[in-house]
Amino acid sequence: MSNEILKPENFVEIDKNKESFLLEKIKELEEKIKKLEYDSMHDYLTGLHTRKFLKERAEEIISSIKKKKQEKREEGYDSFSLLFCDLDNFKAVNDILGHNEGDGVLKKISEIINNKVRSADIVSRWAGDEIAVGLLGANEEEAAEIAEKIRIAVAEELKDAVVTLSIGAASYEEGLDMKSMTEHSDKAMYFAKKSGRNKVVKYSEISKDKLI
Repeated sequence: MSNEILKPENFVEIDKNKESFLLEKIKELEEKIKKLEYDSMHDYLTGLHTRKFLKERAEEIISSIKKKKQEKREEGYDSFSLLFCDLDNFKAVNDILGHNEGDGVLKKISEIINNKVRSADIVSRWAGDEIAVGLLGANEEEAAEIAEKIRIAVAEELKDAVVTLSIGAASYEEGLDMKSMTEHSDKAMYFAKKSGRNKVVKYSEISKDKLI
């Protein structure tokens, strides 16, 4: 073996190469973990949060509101609302223009909704062509106002695609949980579709008038 190879500075160089290799592998692994975490919380098509993420986050918020009231604290949210948005005429887009065009419409609507809410709010693809929105600190009236802005923006930007939104709005009330709020928002959204589509309906309106 050559004496040149056995020189101490050569071993140092080998160690540096090993360290560099390991650091690179660690970086690659960290990036893969980040991507897996992102994918687990976001819908692959629209980039919106998943249904699971919204449900878990909403349950945390509701729990926080209950705790705040029990402890009579000043800080924190007093209200939380949920919007259920369903695309009108979406099946016709898929059937006539194809699923690629339908995917494009769904992505565009997701983008419009994201632009009409605050960064702290939670927009999720609930199922198929249904999008749910969790609005922090918003009561039902405020939620309906936001929903109306979303509805108008979609109707204006997608008039050529003849796609509109039917939206149901419901807010947290004492004794409710995420499951109850989901049912309320869904019923309000269903009533919006049944009564003509392209409109916003508050759960309090239909429950008060015994329309459900």
